Amino acid sequence: MAHTEETGKIARHFLREKSVGVLATHSLDVEGYPFGSVTPYIVNHKGLPTILISTLAQHTRNISANPKVSLTVFSQDLEDVQSGARLTWIGEAEALPKDDEDTKAMYLRYFPNSKNSLQMHDFSFYQIKLKRARFIGGFGQIAWVEPPAIILENPLHRVENSIIEHMNQDHKSTMKDYCEGLKRFVPVDVQMLGIDSEGFDILANNQKIRFSFEKLVVTAEDARAELVLLARKARAYLPTMSLPELPSS
Repeated sequence: MAHTEETGKIARHFLREKSVGVLATHSLDVEGYPFGSVTPYIVNHKGLPTILISTLAQHTRNISANPKVSLTVFSQDLEDVQSGARLTWIGEAEALPKDDEDTKAMYLRYFPNSKNSLQMHDFSFYQIKLKRARFIGGFGQIAWVEPPAIILENPLHRVENSIIEHMNQDHKSTMKDYCEGLKRFVPVDVQMLGIDSEGFDILANNQKIRFSFEKLVVTAEDARAELVLLARKARAYLPTMSLPELPSS
């Protein structure tokens, strides 16, 4: 696979689609060897995977001594995991400020069970700044991806909370229709978790579902237009679907 913007887009979509990866750090206790641990992550508004880790954890102590890490994300639900896509994000772990309320709010939306951890003083957020990424999209689809091709900041960062609140309060039925019409399953309950320039995430049946826009959006009005377009697309299967109304920015 050639190193192109399209490769970066596919890899970025894969990163946003998943929620858990294997974090590799440089071991202090077994010097010279890598130390792997499983960790949940979110993709923050800068387009960087962000983790919540305790100062008491082995990987945090390793990071304090050497911030060079990698995060490997792969499709865990396949019978043959090597037949699926995987992404290794190589870079440096950087601690975020303790008062970063935006990251805290976002992380709680995606991982509400982390509330107790966030109330403890020994937990901190780290974003992983990218040096280079290795993406494997399947057999014969292998490429190194440079930061400019894969990192995309979220232009909806300032209006994201208002869009999410509006959709969760007024358009749960529409989001259920997205799941039924576009993903072909019936959700018991739905909740929008996040929205960015390329799509949005919904929590349905305790599972994160990623929906992609057909074109890049940069404003709340752009997002509204894309959400309406997806609603119309799903209407072919669900004729009674209502269209979302989003506040303008």
